[in-house]
Amino acid sequence: MSLIVFDMDGTLLDTRIDITISVNYVRMKNHALPPLTQEQVVEYINRDERNLPQLFYGTETPDPQDRELFRRHYLQQCTKHLRLFSGVETMLESLRRAGIPMAVATNASSLFAHQMLEAAGIAHYFYAVAGADTTGRSKPDPSMLHFLMRQIGFDPNEKRGYLLGDSGKDMEAARRAGLVPLYAAWGYANGCEADRSLQTPEALCEVLSTPLSIQKEESRQCS
Repeated sequence: MSLIVFDMDGTLLDTRIDITISVNYVRMKNHALPPLTQEQVVEYINRDERNLPQLFYGTETPDPQDRELFRRHYLQQCTKHLRLFSGVETMLESLRRAGIPMAVATNASSLFAHQMLEAAGIAHYFYAVAGADTTGRSKPDPSMLHFLMRQIGFDPNEKRGYLLGDSGKDMEAARRAGLVPLYAAWGYANGCEADRSLQTPEALCEVLSTPLSIQKEESRQCS
């Protein structure tokens, strides 16, 4: 049986409005900086190489006061404009009925992840959820994927597993963990190298019924 691991922001959930509001709240309160646009915030987050404290707040290293203010504000803000991407719930229900185990690997804190998945009404679909705080490492490091596979009892050397995400960090983490990387073209990023690009969430069910040899022949650069 396959395993499907999902990225959260930009793959399952559209969180752009709320995260931008919280980032700008910290910018205003702690640094008197003008607001960033949603597009800027998402682009900064999805950069393969980035220093978010510098990009968001103009500090070279993380400031504990910024981190704590963001945490407190985002805990109250993160579900206010939250929405599922179209087709996600149909996809998850189809996978549940097929008996395919599912998990979430997000670079957000697991505290936010559990709250947001519950608010979106999809938390019950997942065997396990891992955030950057779960292992102390963010994607593209594969440690949270290894953690999830251990939790579920899944061996990528014996069975085929997948990671569906919308960034280069997701694709690299999948490869390093022995999972097949699938790109969510409806997400935030502008393209990345993956074994297959999916235009809609429902297309994942088609991938699961396609032999791996054919998937590899279809491997191409996302655009």
